[in-house]
Amino acid sequence: MSYIVTLLLHINWLKTVKKRLMRNLKYNMVKLYTSMNIKIFKNLLTPFLISILLSLSFTAPAAPEITLGVTEKCPYICDKNAVNQGMLIDIIKSIFEKNNIKVKIRYSPMNRTMLLVKDKKVDGVIGILQRNAPGLVFPDKSIGQTRYMLYTAKEDDWLYTGLNSLNSRKIAVESGKSYGIFDSYIQRYATDNTKIYQVHGTDITKRLVQMLQRKRFNLLLEDKNIFDFNKKELKTEGLNEAGSIPPDTLYVGFLPSNNKAQKFADIVTKGMTNMRKSGELEKILANYGMSDWVNWKPSHRDPFAGNYTERLEKNFFYEKKKIDTTTMIFEGSTAKGGGYWKYAEKFKESLERLSNGKLKVQLKFGVTTEHNIVMNIAEGKSHMGMIATNNLTPFAPSLGFLALPYMFPSEAGIKKLLHDPLMEKIANRAGLESNVRPLSFFVGGYRLLANNKRIVKKSSELQGLRIRVPRNQLMLGAFRSWGLEATPLPWTEIYPALESGLIDGQENPITIIFDGVNMKKPVWEVLKYITNIHYFMFTAPHMMSESFYRQLSDENQFLVRKAAREAEAYSWELVKKEDKKITQFAKNKGIVFVDPINEKEDWQAKARSIWPNFYFRVGGKELVDSVLAIVKD
Repeated sequence: MSYIVTLLLHINWLKTVKKRLMRNLKYNMVKLYTSMNIKIFKNLLTPFLISILLSLSFTAPAAPEITLGVTEKCPYICDKNAVNQGMLIDIIKSIFEKNNIKVKIRYSPMNRTMLLVKDKKVDGVIGILQRNAPGLVFPDKSIGQTRYMLYTAKEDDWLYTGLNSLNSRKIAVESGKSYGIFDSYIQRYATDNTKIYQVHGTDITKRLVQMLQRKRFNLLLEDKNIFDFNKKELKTEGLNEAGSIPPDTLYVGFLPSNNKAQKFADIVTKGMTNMRKSGELEKILANYGMSDWVNWKPSHRDPFAGNYTERLEKNFFYEKKKIDTTTMIFEGSTAKGGGYWKYAEKFKESLERLSNGKLKVQLKFGVTTEHNIVMNIAEGKSHMGMIATNNLTPFAPSLGFLALPYMFPSEAGIKKLLHDPLMEKIANRAGLESNVRPLSFFVGGYRLLANNKRIVKKSSELQGLRIRVPRNQLMLGAFRSWGLEATPLPWTEIYPALESGLIDGQENPITIIFDGVNMKKPVWEVLKYITNIHYFMFTAPHMMSESFYRQLSDENQFLVRKAAREAEAYSWELVKKEDKKITQFAKNKGIVFVDPINEKEDWQAKARSIWPNFYFRVGGKELVDSVLAIVKD
């Protein structure tokens, strides 16, 4: 009995020495033996007490935990009580459990989930788009992909060919949800109930399907993966696939306030790579009837098949009315003094000279965004403007081929195309499908790869780098073909992202890399290496409203085209001189230029392998083949 009493009296003492015993049990026991009353210590050192000491000393520490917010959207995130909780949860849990990290899931609607992120009540969020939470820390690898499709009623044979084809369509969407290239369109017409029908609440997808079938609207935009997984419950067999928009990649994002955020991101990056190699990712996706998104291909009707141009001409409509066609407003998003501005100045001078002052041009630059400019022109609210091709293709897909990686291996090829009769046919086609007619092109040179980490010669050497790429699916696709999930950011955010370490590099023409990112801050201070991958020729069409163009006399149409050609030729020389000047300036600042001549075929072959996935968005394979026949070396 005395032994038990003695043991109870010393329990607290045993707990106080627990941490020291865990470091070195043998050393601590010897120290205690020599410093305490030997008789008492001998009485305590019974086999029973030793077992208690060992249990206290060697209890395994609890596994670290991470709490992640989610919003239910099956098959991405499913019911927490379901056998299969969703492909994204299965992926994340598998990755972190292999790293002895327990994942706790917190379910809530997306707007509430983002509030939890803002209030730091979760460590991150699963299934987020990077553009919706640019402040989070993201892995290099995505964990899923949305596949938005446009749906019509079964008897409706309409096909999506660009944003302009939405005329006379009433499209239904979920309120507050991001739909990629449709976001600006939805925002623009959010209050116009003849164009946009927004729904919020619960069971949204099911309700939208039922309302489409009851003809409350005539167009539904929804994720094909959701439709296919829930087709029995949703009863979608009575719907048509009328076209798709470029997919968006899904990520898990972590709060930067958590000092382990980057560690978590790196775990996911490595985990996704290992899951692909082992086949585990394929097995998880198969549980939900899905496949790896890196192999994504469109699965709907070809909108460019058959008598496409004839159909466009038949359906094209504009209101003929008396308007002033002698004064034209030329819009641009950039500030005065840049390449676009100098082109516009030259066009203005040429047209006013050629017309003997009968035609006037007013320049309106730096007032609005490129998207608003093309929307204004497409709707006939503006006369002309200039924007980058990649921002125009959602409206005029027939010009999308200009953005295919390695479409133009040489400058001679694109010059040849721009002066070929085929280009006039393409201009007519683009005008019909979008009400936006290209008159000529500002060609700003090849886009290059710049980074601040290391020399890159091989595409495989991109691994581990964070490269900013515009939110253009062809450009993002090219980098995926090289094994890298690029980071899409607005171009105005490039400099601070480089400065903070959010990204390691970017791709752009050299004139933009050194002048156009942030004129007040020297970009070369945060860049060290430039690789001449020459994967994409930067082009910006000079556009005119098709309806305005058709109201010009034949003579004035000719003068407008001639003035545009003169401005185009002027811009070639301008860019050439500027490119040479800036390249020398960069070299003087210590920038290292790399020409991957021996690796050229590898870069090209991988990037061109994505072409078949995008024919449905760039005017069709037939058009691409026609262009290739002209530009090939």
